[in-house]
Amino acid sequence: MRCPLSPRIPFLLLSLLATITATPAETGLERPPALYLNHTPDACETPVALSELTLQDAVKIALCRAPNVRQAHSAIEESGANLHVAQAKYLPSLHADADANRTGKHVRYPAHSAGNYDLHAYSGNARLGLNWLLFDFGQRRAQNDQARAELSAALYNKILVNRDQAITVADCYYRASSAQAGAAAAREAAARAEKNYHVIKRLREGGVGSIADELLAKVAWQRSLVDNETKAAEAERTTLSLATTVGLPGHTRIGLPVLPVRTTHRHDARSSGQDATPHSFDERIIDAVRNHPRLAVARANTAAAEAEAQSIQAQHRPRISLQANRDIGITPPATSVAKQHVNTWSIGLTVHIPIFDGLSTQYATEAAQARTRTARETERMVWLQEEQKLLTDLSHMTRTTQKIAFLEDAESSATQAYRSAQIRYQQGVGTATELLNAQGELAALQQTAIAVHYERLATQFRLAVALDTLPPAPADSH
Repeated sequence: MRCPLSPRIPFLLLSLLATITATPAETGLERPPALYLNHTPDACETPVALSELTLQDAVKIALCRAPNVRQAHSAIEESGANLHVAQAKYLPSLHADADANRTGKHVRYPAHSAGNYDLHAYSGNARLGLNWLLFDFGQRRAQNDQARAELSAALYNKILVNRDQAITVADCYYRASSAQAGAAAAREAAARAEKNYHVIKRLREGGVGSIADELLAKVAWQRSLVDNETKAAEAERTTLSLATTVGLPGHTRIGLPVLPVRTTHRHDARSSGQDATPHSFDERIIDAVRNHPRLAVARANTAAAEAEAQSIQAQHRPRISLQANRDIGITPPATSVAKQHVNTWSIGLTVHIPIFDGLSTQYATEAAQARTRTARETERMVWLQEEQKLLTDLSHMTRTTQKIAFLEDAESSATQAYRSAQIRYQQGVGTATELLNAQGELAALQQTAIAVHYERLATQFRLAVALDTLPPAPADSH
């Protein structure tokens, strides 16, 4: 059954996800689909108003300042560099060496001193060498595929981190908003309790009621004051948590706009499944899970593990390299030595054939294949987990929508009952216990309605992000 989402959610999604940093494109490289975001590079430099912090601005700050988002960006840069390292192995390596030496030789013949001599000489050598691996029967290709898969995983992980960070910020934001609304309701409840206490006290002094009624009203007032302090402390704690979640210092003063609680009506619960047939919505769920970045990361990790196994297996295959060297040696004239020039060069092919390495390559290949099987099972597990999360949120969305409709009726009835109890007590018909019970029931229902309302908003946000199915990447974007 499809749950109705607020029309503001698609716009919210566009403002909460971060633009993927451009990475050098390569043919065949799996890249995240385009997100079509209106997110300029200087967006993080634009200040936001903290006095009435909106959810969009809170997510924007988090995507600019949160450490895990920055780490994900650094991981993309690292994976891109590793891909360039793998590609560089296809190029030849060129190296040059040079040395200069001073040599000395002292020869003595004790019995024939006429043959004694000393030799001092300078010598220098220069060498230019070329080494080019021509064929390795798949090892470099497997290493390149592994690096590509790891880069793809890093790119998708950036999307996943952005989405998870946005959901975390939204959860903290709605918790803080709920706590502030609860604190406001607790203040109103305390004011009602204080008013009722003074009314009961005046009536008791006028001969209506008893001392027990006054004491019960005073206890209810004091209990509401304690609840007021508890809710105020919770509001302060959740606001501090929101500041640290978005990457700001905990002492940053943040103000949240007052959001209306009555945004859901009874017909929402009845019309939650009328926008799409069950079959089409089931397909939408499958598409959302299939395109989930966490599953894309798992697929990329599986491809990287397969490529790693192929790379290790290729280590035990022959390799053919081209080698070329050019050497120049010069020895200046010295005692009993003539000046010498040595000029040599060489070029040829080297064939390396591994014969036996103690079965280490075989065991390493088996270990890599086991990691590949583990990666495949992880991919399957991620599919099941994300599907379960999405279905759970859908069910929770429906239940909270129905619960809010019931709570609206209950709160309306509790308000009427409270007003009736007030009138009955003032007219001498009702009792103080009846009035205080109605007062406590109204306060409890208001707190429950606030909590369920913001819980529904958080669930709605998670659903909006999960059902934001990413379109396929254009063919020319690779």
